[in-house]
Amino acid sequence: MTLTNGFDIFKLLNKAQYRAVSSEAPTVAILAGPGSGKTHTLTSRVVWLIDNAGIQPQDVIVATFTNKASNEMKTRIGQALGGGREKSIIIGTFHSIARRYLVKYGNRIGLDPKFGIADDSDSRGIITRICKRLDASIEPPIARAWISRRKAKGTSDEQIVKDKKGKSVESQALERCFEEYQSQLERSNLLDYDDLLVRCVELLRKFPQCVSNIQTVLIDEYQDTNGVQYDLMKLLAQQHRRVTIVGDPDQSIYGWRSAEIKNLHRLLRDYPGTDEISLEENYRSSSCILDIALKVIQQDQERYKKVLLPVRDKGTRPVLRKLKSSNDEADWIVSEIKRIRLLSGNMIDFDDFAILLRSAALSRHVESALGREGIAYRMVGMCCLG
Repeated sequence: MTLTNGFDIFKLLNKAQYRAVSSEAPTVAILAGPGSGKTHTLTSRVVWLIDNAGIQPQDVIVATFTNKASNEMKTRIGQALGGGREKSIIIGTFHSIARRYLVKYGNRIGLDPKFGIADDSDSRGIITRICKRLDASIEPPIARAWISRRKAKGTSDEQIVKDKKGKSVESQALERCFEEYQSQLERSNLLDYDDLLVRCVELLRKFPQCVSNIQTVLIDEYQDTNGVQYDLMKLLAQQHRRVTIVGDPDQSIYGWRSAEIKNLHRLLRDYPGTDEISLEENYRSSSCILDIALKVIQQDQERYKKVLLPVRDKGTRPVLRKLKSSNDEADWIVSEIKRIRLLSGNMIDFDDFAILLRSAALSRHVESALGREGIAYRMVGMCCLG
């Protein structure tokens, strides 16, 4: 299909991507492994819905997890659609979309449209003062995490049943801290980031007409959604129940941030007849890396069964090296860098190497080893580059 601006969105799609983009099912679940072109597929789906299904840009919502992702998506959609039509699409993070509706309609649930946002620093300060005033035996970080988890749960069926059966045992101190915290936010005309989602869910439940124009909702990185985000997705799409999700259950690593992998099962339960499509061709990694990745993730017997099919050559086999100490590990990393440069006749330069760390706190020994060998490096976020 060639669009009005001459851009053929199907030209670079493989068979599975083509099926996902052009599916006529109201609800589509695209299970996309790493490096399988999921962003390209999702943006192409948006374009197809607008140019083929007759949906107006202003009736489309695309929810992402980062501003960077939403900006990238808007750019790609704009290039494909042409005519500046992407500007009418509601594209943003869950929080920015929720804020948009609360600013416009929040007065219907008693919100001052000029409400402020309590950032992480504000939340920590308020909870710390409350814990001191209540002389509570809980640490402020624990209270803050508990409050955030409570809001993130949403109103899934499982949570409602749990509460009704009285199995949810919660500390009185935490409950009191929660109540005081919410009262303080209300007095200050503030919402924290979790409240943006919670209050938007409240708004759309009571006043569904606020989203009566929305024809379709698309969700990126669906595996990272939590309970309240699932509730919000359903409410945004409540008028026509057209939803497209893209995600990979194998990449769900945000359980600590209340992400719920069972949201995929909820979707399939709540939207019977969902068209499930797996994007299995991997354009990023060599077959050696994919083989090892599959051996690790296939140990989870309850995972959604899918494979990763390499497009690239076999490549160099990854090496797992276990060493006695952090110092030994750092020395080995530096020796490997020197060995690889020597084998390449110094064709590979130091800035061609990247040392990935789980956290910046682990970099001390690596930095010392690099310094001893006179190897220049720079820290980029949590990445140490030679």
